Parts: sequence; structure tokens; C-alpha cells
Amino acid sequence: MSQPAPNTPDVVLVVEDEFFVREDAVWVLEHQGFEVLQAADAGEAMAVLRARPDISVVFTDVRMPGEMDGLDLARHVALRYPHILVVVTSGQTKLADETIPYDGRFIAKPYVPEMVGRKLGAMIKDRWALVQNGVRLRMAAASVPSSR
Repeated sequence: MSQPAPNTPDVVLVVEDEFFVREDAVWVLEHQGFEVLQAADAGEAMAVLRARPDISVVFTDVRMPGEMDGLDLARHVALRYPHILVVVTSGQTKLADETIPYDGRFIAKPYVPEMVGRKLGAMIKDRWALVQNGVRLRMAAASVPSSR
């Protein structure tokens, strides 16, 4: 996983079947500095994921039409794209963060859109801190002389 170039916006894929809810989320996230892609269901989202390896976060509703719901999509992302963070939202289902695959997060609807952008930014920042610390720890461990 490589960090985006400086001054390159993080890419968020918003997956929401309700047009106006999706457009509102896209508008707010764009105005908070993210590059935002969108999909109306999990099938469209999977096509976008295949085409765009630079996605940092998938922000998905739970209930959507089609063969996969948002939790199925979250599981798919966790298995196929473990470097992508997942945030699941719903106004009808309450989930604990622990039920979202691969360290995902849940945000209940109705949400304050500006809060979503702040939360996504913090998650991305925390992920990079972990990656950088992990690299430092691996490098430090490799530099310790063997006792053999």
C-alpha cells in the first residue's frame, strides 16, 4: 500500500442507492477535500473498485438493491482490498463497529455530513500512522543482531 502523493486528495467511494442522499454525501466530501466516486449499488461499486486502485475509503449504505447489500460489499472489500477502509451507514439497522469487517466503522443515519468527512479523514490519518509505525518496527527488528 503506497501513500498518495502530497497534495493529492484521498479517494472515497460513496455507495448509496438513494440519489439525493448520495449526492449530498458526495457534495460535502468534495468540499472537504476528498476526491469522490459514486455508485448506486454494490455491483457498480465493485466495477469502480476494479478500475480505481487508489481508493482509500468505501462509504456504503447497508440496505441496497441487488445481490449484495452494504455488509456483503464490506466483506468483499476486506477480502479483496484490505488496504481500503470501510465505513457502513444505515438509518434502519444499528451495528457495532466490531461487526464491520477489517476494522471498519459504523455511522448511524441521519448523520451530520461534515462529521462524516472528519471521521474519514481521521481514519485515513490513523491508518497511515499505523502503516508507518509498522514499517519502522519491521525495520528496527531487522536491524537487531541475531543471537546465533
